[in-house]
Amino acid sequence: MSLKQTLKKAKQIERQLEQQAETGVQHSLGTVKPRNYLALDPLLRKGGIHGKEDIDIVRKKRRRETKQQLRKTDWLSE
Repeated sequence: MSLKQTLKKAKQIERQLEQQAETGVQHSLGTVKPRNYLALDPLLRKGGIHGKEDIDIVRKKRRRETKQQLRKTDWLSE
């Protein structure tokens, strides 16, 4: 979902909430509050596409990969 689509979706949710407020419909627990209408968007959560990876996590992944490579090598054939 692009930024343009996300903003469009946010505007739609805003309009729906305004209409509900005008008609006097009570907010249930499942609805999104107007101040937090983008909270459920997965692209805006921590560690999304553009999230930086922690240095410790990167090192741990690299160590795990090298250990697997070392296990796969046939030491007797060399």
